[in-house]
Amino acid sequence: MSQSDSFGWIVVRTQPNRESTSLRNLDQQGYTTYCPMIRRRIRHARRAYDALRPLFTSYVFVRNDASARFWRPMLSTIGVSTVVRNGERPALLSGEIIRSLQEREVDGAIVNPETPFKKGQSVRVQGGPLDSLVGTILETRDNQRHLILLELLKSTVKAQVPQDFLRPIDGNRGA
Repeated sequence: MSQSDSFGWIVVRTQPNRESTSLRNLDQQGYTTYCPMIRRRIRHARRAYDALRPLFTSYVFVRNDASARFWRPMLSTIGVSTVVRNGERPALLSGEIIRSLQEREVDGAIVNPETPFKKGQSVRVQGGPLDSLVGTILETRDNQRHLILLELLKSTVKAQVPQDFLRPIDGNRGA
C-alpha cells in the first residue's frame, strides 16, 4: 500500500473557478493537496487551443494526514467554499481512488484510455433503444460516447451512443 493509500482524502468544494486559488492557499497552510486536471479544447473568438481544466469542477482534495487533523481552518481559506462532510466530520475519499487518478496522468493531465473505435468504422449497437442497428462512427466525444450515423426508416440519423453499447463489425477497422 503506497503512502497516498494509507490516508483518506478530504473533499473540498471551492468557489466557482477558484480551484487554483484554493490549492495555492491550502498549500501555504501546510496541507497536501491534489486537483486532477484534463486537457480541454477551448474555442473562443475564432481561436481554438488546449487548456488544462479541473476534472471535477469546483472540487479539490486534501490528504487527511497529520497536517489535516485540524480541518476547520480550511473553511476560512480564500477560495474554499466548504468541506464535504458526513455529519460533523469530513467525508473521506479512498486513497486508492486518488492513486488511480494519479497513475493516469501524463504531463499533468488525466489521459482517457484509448478508444477501440476509429472514425469511419462500422459498428453494431447492442442494448438500449437502438439495439441491433448498424452505424458508422462519425466522432468520438470526451465522455466515452460516440456520435454515429444510423440508417433508420430510409433516412440517416445521427445518435450519440455510449461506448459500452457498441460492438465492431468484423472486417472494418476504420480509417
